[in-house]
Amino acid sequence: MRPIGGAIDRALRKLGIDRDVARVSAVDAWPAAAREVFGEDGTRTNAVGLNGRTLVVRVPDAAWSGEVRLREGDLLAAIARLASGSDLDHIRPVPGNDRERTDRPRDS
Repeated sequence: MRPIGGAIDRALRKLGIDRDVARVSAVDAWPAAAREVFGEDGTRTNAVGLNGRTLVVRVPDAAWSGEVRLREGDLLAAIARLASGSDLDHIRPVPGNDRERTDRPRDS
């Protein structure tokens, strides 16, 4: 009798779910990867989603977008170390933050 864990692992691999789980773990790894590359300033960024093999990251402004693009290789390497099995190949920075959306007065 074989352990069920092995059968589950094989089924996940066959369905491609293991890849999806690894990608989602990259979202969870983002805060540590950002701190590793940017120091404490990395906490100003936030992974907000995935689009295929691209991690979408909210950044405070356009200058941060440039920084993420410049350091993309370092960030992807850090994520790969922190999120085993991650196959991300791109990071897309998106300027803006939740505070800007909620603090801005609404037009009537």
